[in-house]
Amino acid sequence: MTKLYEDLDGHDNEYSDRKGLRNFAWTFEALNDWEEIWHNLWALNYKWEWQNSDRYVRRYGDKYNFFSCHNDAVRLDMAIPLPGIVVLYEIRESLLVNPGDDQRLDHAVGAVDSWLKKHYTQREPLFTEDKLCMKE
Repeated sequence: MTKLYEDLDGHDNEYSDRKGLRNFAWTFEALNDWEEIWHNLWALNYKWEWQNSDRYVRRYGDKYNFFSCHNDAVRLDMAIPLPGIVVLYEIRESLLVNPGDDQRLDHAVGAVDSWLKKHYTQREPLFTEDKLCMKE
């Protein structure tokens, strides 16, 4: 226990307006929803360019096995990449600026938005219009 926690005795403190931060964790439900989105992206001609240390999963029945890429990108057929949150926002932006008129693009944007809202704790946009990393 920290001294601050002991002083507060587990009660809220005077800094209750502070924003909570935490790492993102891939849950089974998040993986399951992401798998469907990834298959849709693949059908829209998106691909994952594997780099060493990229995380990915393979489905084995009712569970996912986690792996990390290490000089084996050739053998990663049917692997599902696990992008970071920033990359998920970049995927969304890429779908929005895609010049195609395929209705699956709109569905994919909606699916990514729903996924972010359901599985990610940060409720406000990561990037604002003036800070978009994909902006030319």
